[in-house]
Amino acid sequence: ASFGFEMVTFEALACLQAHGFPKVVGVLTHLDKMKTNKALQQVKKALKHRFWQDVYDGAKVFYIGGILQSGKYPRNEMRQLALYVNRVKYRPLAWRNAHGYVVVDRVDDATPGS
Repeated sequence: ASFGFEMVTFEALACLQAHGFPKVVGVLTHLDKMKTNKALQQVKKALKHRFWQDVYDGAKVFYIGGILQSGKYPRNEMRQLALYVNRVKYRPLAWRNAHGYVVVDRVDDATPGS
């Protein structure tokens, strides 16, 4: 099986990049699907470096092993992620605050005769 990011991930990163990249955290899931520890370490490293290429070097990446039989993610890994999100300090986005923007979903031409 191949491992990597989906196209939706790159689209979301492009949207974030257009808005000055606020703090971005990567979360890798389903790592329990890896057969050996060596393969797991190689995939983690490759995905982390690929994430750093698209975001910025040193961006935080969390690794979530997999879903337990109870249908939930491991408690300790979720606690670590929650603590990081709670403690991170956000810097003001000066460029975004100084420039107005509009998100457009659809444009309809309402002029007569069109």
